[in-house]
Amino acid sequence: GGRVAPVGGETAGAVSILFGLALLVLAAKAGGLVAARAGVSPVLGELLVGFGLATVVPALAGGSGIAFVRGNPTLAELGVLLLLFEVGLETDLRALGQVRGTALLVALTGVVVPIALGWAVAAWLVPEGGTLMHLFVGATLAATSVGITARVLKDLGATARVEGRIVLGAAVVDDVLGLVLLAVLSAAAASSTGLAIADVAAMLLRAGAFLAVTIGFGALGGSRLLVRLAARTGEPYMIVAIGLGLCFSLAYAAEVVGLAGIVGAFAAGLALDPWGEDVRRPADTETLRALLAPLFFVLTGVQVETDTLLAADTLALGGVLTVAAFAGKLACGLAVRRPDVNRLAVGFGMLPRGEVDLIFAGIGAGLTVHGQPLLPQAVFSAIALTVVLTTLATPVGLRWTLGRTHDGGA
Repeated sequence: GGRVAPVGGETAGAVSILFGLALLVLAAKAGGLVAARAGVSPVLGELLVGFGLATVVPALAGGSGIAFVRGNPTLAELGVLLLLFEVGLETDLRALGQVRGTALLVALTGVVVPIALGWAVAAWLVPEGGTLMHLFVGATLAATSVGITARVLKDLGATARVEGRIVLGAAVVDDVLGLVLLAVLSAAAASSTGLAIADVAAMLLRAGAFLAVTIGFGALGGSRLLVRLAARTGEPYMIVAIGLGLCFSLAYAAEVVGLAGIVGAFAAGLALDPWGEDVRRPADTETLRALLAPLFFVLTGVQVETDTLLAADTLALGGVLTVAAFAGKLACGLAVRRPDVNRLAVGFGMLPRGEVDLIFAGIGAGLTVHGQPLLPQAVFSAIALTVVLTTLATPVGLRWTLGRTHDGGA
């Protein structure tokens, strides 16, 4: 009479799912912590942990718990929305005004040149992929990780330097242009007939109007009003509820008007805190993001198939894409016309792809064209390799170039 009833199939499945989720979250945080202690972006640690789970421990990567999380990316998608929301919160729109035309020219160079180079590389090495796939690869190279660059500049005490202000201002424009481009390409992939020029123009207008309205709301005092209302309730977590509500509502609104949800999440961060001031940042939203966003990165690593990554064709594609990624962003330095600016430092500051590139690649891998993934596994793995290499090179390049400037070289 003392025997314990066996665990039912559904209960066992739920336990397995929870175990897989717990393993991924803990592994992601551990990988991020080790990477941070090593002086590189936590994103790399989280990504490499994903590689390890899929490679070194194949039994775990194929287990039902992790398999469920891989096949149901809702949690990771929430992490992406919160990540872009935080990027918006951290973005200081005043940085654009401080460097004006220089940052805009650098940003445009950092979008146009990498797209052209990425498209050329993909068309050369993956000719069967089609024009849309080639353009999507180029779009992933156009991304710049504001978070990684800002962290490195802060560590070097160079945020207030003219190079730092140019890079941060240009990176904001890069993110906005990249998100709009992602929305256009995603819509083209979803359309069976593609998009006509008129459709693209209409989407660009919608994106511009959407961002203008949301940014204008925050810049004209809407964010201050929301913070005051939250304070008057006396509830310490009310600003968290408002922040999450704004993030998810604008993500939904962006989807409704034909844009990507991450555009809305980014716009929500800008609307709530257009000047990037910590006093108005919902700290507990950051805590939630800190749990969910790493889950996205470790899942991205899990998605990379080791056999494909180590294949000669993938390594060749990743190597050439990395060269194109370096060349495309270092070209940004040529757009600087001010003689007092270290152009090479500007180029290295624009170099890291990090979380933004992984988000683009993850979305591309999830899109289908004629029943096939827009980004095949080999291309996805090559982009992940490019993310690792460009992100590792950024702090080294910035320390070298800014150190030369400090010593009198330029």
